[in-house]
Amino acid sequence: MSGMRLNRREFIAFAAAASAVWGFCAESATPPDGASFPRVALRLRAPHTATPEQWRKTHAAIAANPGCCDEVWFSTGTGVPPLDWHRAQAARIAAAADDLRKIGIVPSLQFQATLGHGDAFVTAEECAMKDWTGWTGSTGVEDRFCSCPRQKKFLEYVRACARIYAGMRPGFLWIDDDLRIDNHAPATDGSRPGCWCATCLSDFGAAEGKAWTRTELDAAMKGDAALAARWEAFSVASIAAVAQAIAEEFRRLSPETGMGYQHCTGDKEISSVRAVAETLAQTSGQPVGLRPGGGDYYDLNPADQVVKSLRAARFRAKVVDLDGVAIWCPEVECWPRAYASRSAQSAIVESFVAIAYGFNATSLFLLDTRYEDDALYARTTLRPLAAAAPVLAALAKDSDGTAPVGFSAESLPPDRLYRFALSGVPVLPGVGRDLGGLTDADLALDVFTTGSKDIQALRDALDARAGGAPAVLESPFVGLLVPRVTADGSLRTVALLNTRIGAQGPVALRLRGVPAGAAVVWHPIGGRPEALPVVRGGDVVRVQIPEIGAWNGGFLSVEPAATLSAACGQRVDKLR
Repeated sequence: MSGMRLNRREFIAFAAAASAVWGFCAESATPPDGASFPRVALRLRAPHTATPEQWRKTHAAIAANPGCCDEVWFSTGTGVPPLDWHRAQAARIAAAADDLRKIGIVPSLQFQATLGHGDAFVTAEECAMKDWTGWTGSTGVEDRFCSCPRQKKFLEYVRACARIYAGMRPGFLWIDDDLRIDNHAPATDGSRPGCWCATCLSDFGAAEGKAWTRTELDAAMKGDAALAARWEAFSVASIAAVAQAIAEEFRRLSPETGMGYQHCTGDKEISSVRAVAETLAQTSGQPVGLRPGGGDYYDLNPADQVVKSLRAARFRAKVVDLDGVAIWCPEVECWPRAYASRSAQSAIVESFVAIAYGFNATSLFLLDTRYEDDALYARTTLRPLAAAAPVLAALAKDSDGTAPVGFSAESLPPDRLYRFALSGVPVLPGVGRDLGGLTDADLALDVFTTGSKDIQALRDALDARAGGAPAVLESPFVGLLVPRVTADGSLRTVALLNTRIGAQGPVALRLRGVPAGAAVVWHPIGGRPEALPVVRGGDVVRVQIPEIGAWNGGFLSVEPAATLSAACGQRVDKLR
């Protein structure tokens, strides 16, 4: 994401300083205050730039809703079309990128032209250039359209594509999550991970000093876990080499372009994420981004979308020690982007929760001109985003250099942790400052069948057990509470999400770590910031939020009094 002011040496220095402070080793991948990069991205696909006429419509929809995003990810398209198609696509994207720069939006690029998602997602016409071996499973099934990552002609094609698109000089390059060692159906159905074609078997055999047939290697792995682990590492190295090929071309032709990797959140993704992220950081020479995601694309059960953010936070904790990762950007999307698939509000809420729990940007894949026209998206998606995006960006910026604070239950599945967290007790699904573990007795509470007084009693008991939490609810409230503090324990932000389908309020809180003379400002999603009356008693500050709308939220920021407008008592918004 262009505009980054954090070089690799500065990043490492910040990480070392942060890790020396209690509770902050897990937040060492967060850029320090003042880091500049986009926070709210719209992801587009190739159809948006298929013709100049179509782009004019999409551009008009975005331009008519200023503030709906500060970055747009264009797409190389999927499949293996002729390079002339990519040249024409890149020229259209370059023109569209110039249009966005004129209205202050960073143009970036999703590099989808990698291995392929699965045979069912493309057609023969879209893969006219593929004349090399396809991804092959341990069962012997070979994909028609997905590629083996070790084929020489495939790697030449990927490099050629990278050279073509580097000319648009995107702010950031995001390699698509199709670059992975599984989920390339039908070849991967019932298969071990990795490509099992003759080339891959030969290369692995050369490294091992022993030749295997596909059947022999599969049989040998059944009784040899170490062999299976070495095969997986070999397979991960294969996809990392694809990422390196792409990154090298961009580094040579567009050295200012940042780089990132889109991926899923299962434990089996960890080795791939580590390898690709390290490859991109080493090749680009600058901090990189990660975009975890996968699933929960519909409003049928919006709570699942919030749980997805908790899953992403938990995944982040498993790779947070990676050097050089400065941007954490969740996948927030729907499929197939039809009007009925998903509302803007649910996408806003999912983004908000991810940012509260430690992410510092969001990506939204909600538009597709194959299903709806741009006028409908402009009214039902981009307009609500324009109202909410300033709050998402403000929470991300205000939370830079801080850590979420909460009680932990590492063995509890994210959906169960979410259900407990609806009590308003702050929980820690990922990294941050741990207030202590939740006991079985604590977790026996079911917010849906427990009276408000008993819920409050548990909040107070946990507060006492922790020796004073940064934020504690003092009102009946069903939803999430996520405080974030600086390295010295000062309170910076408190995010709240009302998970009821009715408004809640007034909502009273007691806060700790609020510096003397500081103001507390409420930033409602979709609304204007409001300075709240503050009642101080010792080290505790009490505030009251008038109301939080249904399935909506906002955050409190702790502000030096000098940043408030004397005329209106509101924060001088950093985004305006």
